[in-house]
Formats: sequence, C-alpha cells, structure tokens
Amino acid sequence: MNIKEMTRQDCVALLKTQRLGRLACVRDHKPYVVPVHFAFGENSIFSFSLPGRKVDWMRANPNVCLQVDDVGGVNGWSSVVVEGLFEELPKAPDPDAGMTGVERMTVQVDGDRRLAWSLLAAHADWWEPGALKPGETLAPSGSHLFYQVRIEAMSGRQASW
Repeated sequence: MNIKEMTRQDCVALLKTQRLGRLACVRDHKPYVVPVHFAFGENSIFSFSLPGRKVDWMRANPNVCLQVDDVGGVNGWSSVVVEGLFEELPKAPDPDAGMTGVERMTVQVDGDRRLAWSLLAAHADWWEPGALKPGETLAPSGSHLFYQVRIEAMSGRQASW
C-alpha cells in the first residue's frame, strides 16, 4: 500500500463528489461527532440542521472539523479533513421593512443561504438527516437552519495498491 498527501486540488475534487461527512465540534473539552449531508462551495461547506446539541455546541464554540472519505473502491481510499468556523445563515430581513446598516450586511448572508440551498438541493434527499430527529416525522416549518463552515485549512491523504 502506498499512502500519499493529497493536493488542495485533490481535496476539493473529493469534497465536490461526496455528500456525507462527519462533523466534529467541542464544548467543555468534550468532543461530539455526527454525520451530516453537505455541499461544497468555493471556500465553504454548506449544510442544514434542526436546532439541537450539535447547533448548541457550534454556537458555543464555532471551531469545527469535517472529515470526508471515499473508501468504496478496491484501488484504495481517500480522506479529507476540513478545519473551519461555523456560521449560521439566517434569513435576511424584509427589504420593505426599512433596513439598518447591520441588516444590510445580513442581505449578503441571505445570498449565502440561497447558495447553500441551491447546492444542497441538487440532490433529492439533501434535507436528510438534518430535518429528522429519531422517532419523529418532519420538524415544524421554520425550525431548521442553514449553516456554513468557512474553510480555514484542508488536508487529505490517499492510499493505493
């Protein structure tokens, strides 16, 4: 087996082809890792969630990590780790309501929210598992949130035979 470091271009290529990753966050020196569906966009990872433990922890400590891999082939495996900052993508205020300076800045966030939605919606089940909790059907409308992980660092390794 030959193991080598992946270039940034190789890492990006893997992130563009995969949809499921493992998101890690930390609170009070305790780690928490969960599977998430995601979409890659330029310098961010976009995802969707209901409020809960993961969101609470990322709000408390926005430093997160996403691990994505491709282990399905007989020729080897690839794994990418993304380090970044969690950022919620709230809805922009109604432009007819008279915006303050802070609200005008939020309009860009709404643009990021639309981008997140468009990238995630390219797949039929983009909202899973973010819209479901164990033992429940769909969550109430408006309780979900979009977020991004702004990429600060990225590395990867791949193995071949």
